Amino acid sequence: MILKHYSVKINNLIQNDKVHYQIIVTNVNNTSDTKTTMNRYSELKDFNEQLIKNINLLKLQLQLPEFPKRSLFSKTNKNQEKIIQRQQELEQYFNQLFSIDKILSLPPVQSYLPIETPFNQQMKISISIESYTVYDDVVIYSMRFKNRITKEEWIYKQRYSEIKNIHDALVEQGYKGKLPPFPTRKLFGQTNENPENIEKRREDLEVYFNAIFSTQEIYDNEIIQFLISDSKKYFDTNKKLEEQKKILTQ
Repeated sequence: MILKHYSVKINNLIQNDKVHYQIIVTNVNNTSDTKTTMNRYSELKDFNEQLIKNINLLKLQLQLPEFPKRSLFSKTNKNQEKIIQRQQELEQYFNQLFSIDKILSLPPVQSYLPIETPFNQQMKISISIESYTVYDDVVIYSMRFKNRITKEEWIYKQRYSEIKNIHDALVEQGYKGKLPPFPTRKLFGQTNENPENIEKRREDLEVYFNAIFSTQEIYDNEIIQFLISDSKKYFDTNKKLEEQKKILTQ
């Protein structure tokens, strides 16, 4: 089941013989909560390319909708029919894009959302990895995030490989010398075959996260802000799904 968070409406405006697209994003749970952004096609194309870079950096397994292509034989801004066609294609692109829950946590996307204040200004986070579960020989770690300012807490469940993708993305951005040691895979045998090894990795991962969250430069990085935002959306989505299941079973 897909929980839709935002709807997108796009209009066009021609200024100085150039087409600008008015992107109106509305929170479907509160229609008075909207944000309007004006962009040219070239800026939207840059947005799509930056989005792809973020997805590749984080090794996210996501299928993006196709971005509307340039006209091969004539300029779109000289043809009203083509302007309207591109407007409709962009609207379809954004609505499909914003229906992908994990996408909403990426910085390029958040710049279009009606969010009151940047996430990193609201939060000061600590993490405890309080438990783990083994499913089909895969260890899932249960991470409890706590906002030390508001006292809000939420749970995020991740595999070791997904957690390592965050570390690898930070390394690619040049933070290697500023990061604490990341818990490595065993050279011989599998961690998930030995409860003592799993517990040791759980402890090491908790130390790792709290170390990077206490370093302001790393904490403010878009990779960590993605992690925080994605973890919150994961928890909120699962909470809503559980509530809907309860209603259906009553």
